[in-house]
Amino acid sequence: MKAKEFMTQNPATINMNKTVEEAAQIMLEKDIGSLLVVDDSNKLIGILTESDFVGKKVDIPHALVSLKQLLGRTFSNQSVDEIFSNAKKHPVSSVMTNHPITISPEANLNEIVELMTSKNLKRFPVLDGDKIVGVVSRRDLIRAFSKVK
Repeated sequence: MKAKEFMTQNPATINMNKTVEEAAQIMLEKDIGSLLVVDDSNKLIGILTESDFVGKKVDIPHALVSLKQLLGRTFSNQSVDEIFSNAKKHPVSSVMTNHPITISPEANLNEIVELMTSKNLKRFPVLDGDKIVGVVSRRDLIRAFSKVK
């Protein structure tokens, strides 16, 4: 089975210059876990996910330590309230994941599952050339499961 057979079509996008607050509002209104971030010519440049609001573990090169990062900021003595408050007016481009791993509409189910597990990611934008045509998430894998005979 190929990505184009079970991907979510017409995924939600947001311009890189919109604010984190606007992004959060769209995600809540549409009940979605991510937004694909586009530039002014509508080309994919990044992705903003629920994980950006929850925090990610970031390994520090050449150190035996990992820090938590939340909305592009590293936890130190700041509280989550302060980080959230300060991030509201920041552009999405300052907190998104740049250059997300993408797949083609022709990617097969095996490739997608392997990528998800090896890269520990929950979703991939689907590009046909430079054009955004969909997104494949873990929820879409359930859709694939229901279609397999």
